[in-house]
Amino acid sequence: MSKHKSILFVDDDPSFLDATTNVLESFGYRVIKALNPKKCFEALDKELPDLIILDVMMARIDSGFDVCRKLKTDDRTKGIPILMLTAVDKKYPFDFGKAAGDPDWLPVEDFIDKPVEAMELVEHIRALLKKK
Repeated sequence: MSKHKSILFVDDDPSFLDATTNVLESFGYRVIKALNPKKCFEALDKELPDLIILDVMMARIDSGFDVCRKLKTDDRTKGIPILMLTAVDKKYPFDFGKAAGDPDWLPVEDFIDKPVEAMELVEHIRALLKKK
C-alpha cells in the first residue's frame, strides 16, 4: 500500500478514541480524530478521508445519526463509507445493525457493537475500503 488510507474517527470518549487510534495506526492507517460532531466537520473541511468511523451517542443520544445523515446528503462526503461503532443497542432494545444501510434511517455501510475486538474492527475496515 503506497498511500496510507485515512480514517476520520469520531467518538466523544477520548480514552477509547486514543486506544483505538493506536490499534488502527499499528495496521498502517492514518487516523484523524474528532471528539464531537463540530470537530468532525472541521476535519472534513481540511481533508476528506477514505473512511469514517462514527459513534452514535455523543452530545445527544442521536448525534451520530444526525452527523451520518448530513454526511450522506453532502455531495463532498456522500461517497465516503461510514462504519458506525457504538454501544447504543446495549442500552436500548433495537437491533441497529439490521437498520444499517437504510438510506432514510441509518445510511451507513456497516455497523459494529462496542465493545469490539481489534481484529474484528480491522476486518470490517478492510472490507469497506475494498468496496470503495
